[in-house]
Amino acid sequence: MKLKKYIFENKILTVPVIILIFTGIISVIVWRLSIIYVGIADFFTETISYALRFILTKITYFIPFSFAEFMLYASIPLVLYLLIKFILKIIRNKSKLVVTLKGIFRLIAFCGFAMFIFTFTLGVCYGKTPVNQKIDFERRLLSVEDLSAAMEFLIGEANKLSENMDYIYSDTGSTVMPYGLNGMNKKLNEAYKNMLDKHGLFKRISSRVKPVIMSEQMSKMHITGIYAFFTGEANVNIDFPDYNLPFTSAHEMAHLMGVAREDEANFTAFLVCLHSGDGYIKYSGVVNMLEYIGNALYGADKDKYYEVRAKMPEAVINEMAAYSRFFDKYRDTGISKVANAVNNSYLQAQGQEQGTKSYGFVVDLATVYLLDIYGGRGYEK
Repeated sequence: MKLKKYIFENKILTVPVIILIFTGIISVIVWRLSIIYVGIADFFTETISYALRFILTKITYFIPFSFAEFMLYASIPLVLYLLIKFILKIIRNKSKLVVTLKGIFRLIAFCGFAMFIFTFTLGVCYGKTPVNQKIDFERRLLSVEDLSAAMEFLIGEANKLSENMDYIYSDTGSTVMPYGLNGMNKKLNEAYKNMLDKHGLFKRISSRVKPVIMSEQMSKMHITGIYAFFTGEANVNIDFPDYNLPFTSAHEMAHLMGVAREDEANFTAFLVCLHSGDGYIKYSGVVNMLEYIGNALYGADKDKYYEVRAKMPEAVINEMAAYSRFFDKYRDTGISKVANAVNNSYLQAQGQEQGTKSYGFVVDLATVYLLDIYGGRGYEK
């Protein structure tokens, strides 16, 4: 009773602080249960999570820059100011224990609020029903023939695109996107509508992709884009070659729409690009998936890879060569290893046991989809 009186008389714990701490605890429980039970994940993804993502996205939609990036930079001096203020308050106040405990519990309360936002915007989405099950196909063990057939199919698509598009090249040999980010954003929203009209995977949220000012630093960390769950923004690295932009943007937009697993976000991005009426966006999806499936085929059978690669159009060969030259300067940066380790640990905490390797699991999804549905069943494109 004395402890309780001491805590409340000195306002160490106030009602808002207690509520936020309790909210954080509930959020952790829901987060972990959603990873284990699909039904729980589906329920929260389609209700509270959707509502929060929708609200946050609409609040930041009309801000032309990344509000999340602005908050990151602003938080550095703010945290330093609050820390110095807290230390000085402890030094000057006679009740040092009271001030210290107040600070600790308020920090815990803030963490509880942050955990609530994370859990109910993105965290619960990691355990939901896989997108391939909603399209009604299953992953399977892929053979060399499967991979080579999928790669040939994509090369065929790339050839068609090459014939029907007027490519503009930069001095590096990379293709140049024929419109700006705003134009791309509009076309991606239209492509999402097209794809969801066919597959109905989730409820669409019209969104705006935000360019990151510190894109070169992201390149050093090998990061092409990031979804800021606390602002509802899909952020993209504009330092990378243009053909990466539509696919990467579609990937981050997939996170915004509740597709949390990295392989499924990649697959969703591929579907969106594939169902776009715009040639360059479709080209972006095809080339990016060619790289994923090509790498898998190379690892399985090098001879077969080179046999299939010989059919690749010159535009794509030049694109990949230009990308390799661009990436050479960032290939072995120390900060990329740190960023990869952090991302790997984060993904494993979300139930993705393979960590960053899970990005590459899109090969299973894309290959089966291309062979059995998009191309193999007379699918109307």
